[in-house]
Amino acid sequence: MEKDLRIQELEKQLIENQKTISGLQDVSKDLEIENATLKNKVYSFKELIYSSPSMITLLRGKDLIIEIANRPILDFWQKDENIIGKSLLEAHPDIKEQGLEQLLLEVMDSGEARYGYELPVYITRKNQKELSYFNFVYQPQKNIAGKLSGVAVMAQEVTPKAIFHKKIEESEYKYRELIHSSNSLIAILKGEDMIVEIANDAIKKVWGKGSDVEGKPLFEVLPEMVEQGMPAIFKNVLDSGKAYSAQEKLINHLQDDEMRPGYFDFIYQPQKNIRGEIDGVAVIANDVTNQGLLNQKIKESEKELRDLVNFMPLKVCMTNAKGVPVFYNNSWRNYTGKSIEELLSKSWMSLIHPDNREKVEMVARKSLETGSDIDLEFKIFDANGQAKWHLNRATAIRNEEGEITSWITSSTEIQKLKDEENRKEGFLKLVSHELKTPVTSIKGYVQLLLTMLPEANQENGELPVKPYLNRIETQVERLIRLISEMLDLSRIEHNEMELKKEKFSLNHHVEEIIEDISYSNKEVQIELKHHCECDVIADKDRIGQVIINFITNALKYSPEDNRVEVTVYNKTENEVAVSVKDFGIGIEKKEINKIFKRFYRVSGNRDETYAGFGIGLYLSNEIVKRHNGKIVVNSEFGIGSEFIFVLPLN
Repeated sequence: MEKDLRIQELEKQLIENQKTISGLQDVSKDLEIENATLKNKVYSFKELIYSSPSMITLLRGKDLIIEIANRPILDFWQKDENIIGKSLLEAHPDIKEQGLEQLLLEVMDSGEARYGYELPVYITRKNQKELSYFNFVYQPQKNIAGKLSGVAVMAQEVTPKAIFHKKIEESEYKYRELIHSSNSLIAILKGEDMIVEIANDAIKKVWGKGSDVEGKPLFEVLPEMVEQGMPAIFKNVLDSGKAYSAQEKLINHLQDDEMRPGYFDFIYQPQKNIRGEIDGVAVIANDVTNQGLLNQKIKESEKELRDLVNFMPLKVCMTNAKGVPVFYNNSWRNYTGKSIEELLSKSWMSLIHPDNREKVEMVARKSLETGSDIDLEFKIFDANGQAKWHLNRATAIRNEEGEITSWITSSTEIQKLKDEENRKEGFLKLVSHELKTPVTSIKGYVQLLLTMLPEANQENGELPVKPYLNRIETQVERLIRLISEMLDLSRIEHNEMELKKEKFSLNHHVEEIIEDISYSNKEVQIELKHHCECDVIADKDRIGQVIINFITNALKYSPEDNRVEVTVYNKTENEVAVSVKDFGIGIEKKEINKIFKRFYRVSGNRDETYAGFGIGLYLSNEIVKRHNGKIVVNSEFGIGSEFIFVLPLN
């Protein structure tokens, strides 16, 4: 029995021992795993150190014994692995005289890391000392008990970068020196608060400040600029990265407790840091106060001139030398219903009626080439899209060298005059048609009477009726011609005037016309001179219209002197001319180009005595042009006039 109990107890102890062994085996496995983990960590730590491109070493104790050193730092020291376990001073003796040993010991004593940036360090290489630059960290190291045991050194040689930075520093110095020695007003502002980083003496003088402005916000230094809107301008430059420039801008500065105005040309230029980020604004300015004051006076004069031009009822436009508009006055805006900007943005030809554009373009092109003035009538669209007639004039403005610098044009609405002309034309056409039938009938009856009446016998006391009837017939012919002139207006407008050309003696034709005129105007003295005898091929009646018009005008505008000289002569070998010269009131030069327009009559103190419709010269000019001829006018106001028409002989 006791034996069985003993066996059971031993079995129980065996089971407990097996459990203990199993637990120990588990602990052993955990320790093995933890040990492997630690080995991996140590390996990874060492691999990190040895594979790093940076120079790394671990120094133990105050003797700075080299515990670990990777390949980059060994190469730097020009040593191999045998240096491990020895003092740092043996590997790198230069550190002592440069204070680096003391710095390492301070790290061990204080437990605080030390940092260096582009620190200059002399290294002895091949028996020569070389200056190199380093970024480094001296990091205190602790043992497992938490006590300081050494220093980790991590360093990078940055000699090329440091040399580059030194050059940048030198450049910056030169840059700052250039700024401070410049006559221009220069300041560098940083950040949103516009801190004055640099301000040269020239700008400080204008600001009226001393040398203590650097480091202060600009608008704290110059509070008077806030009300002048400068903060918004600077902020926009900073936010948008776009420069802001101005010429002759008025800026007031507070100097000696007094606001003083100045004019400046300046640019606010965004400034970027090395990362390309905008972090400030550069101010570069020039004081142009004297020039600004002068230009301000000029601008005031220009404004007064513009106000005057805008007040004028005439439509005035200024163009550059090439004919491109640069200014329209308010009359243009009011007439077209367009803003000045709209007028300037579109071609001025778009304002002209399509029927007139080709002619206007041709005349304008010729004028730009020759510099000649323009005097032209054409239709211009108003705000309602209606085209109204305008008299348009343009003249060139030249500089002292005679070069054209610009053109000034004026446009005067003449639609009412055109409407009046049309009413006159319509009235004359109506009257002409109404008169033509009875006048033709009178002529027919006169001719019938002439055929029925025998020649008068003076001896039997019979009255000489036929001569009087002949004169009546002549006057009726003149009346018919006048009616025909009025009808010719319509024919010319519709390009329906026909010429019935025939060969006739121009000399005889002139004589007959003068004889008829003299018979009905006994008091006049018409002197005829023939310097040549010639026949022409022309419309005899139309040429007669011209001669009659010239002579009757000469008589009409010579109320004090009824003398007229008519001359037929050869203008050239292939041209014949008829001259009609009077000694009357003459014509002013400004009116000579107008007298051939429809319904135009020469004005004068006694203009009310000069009868007529103002169509004779217009018709005469059209008739001569259709014969490939021309009309020449020579006149002196108060002395008399000479009208000459020239016809080709061939």
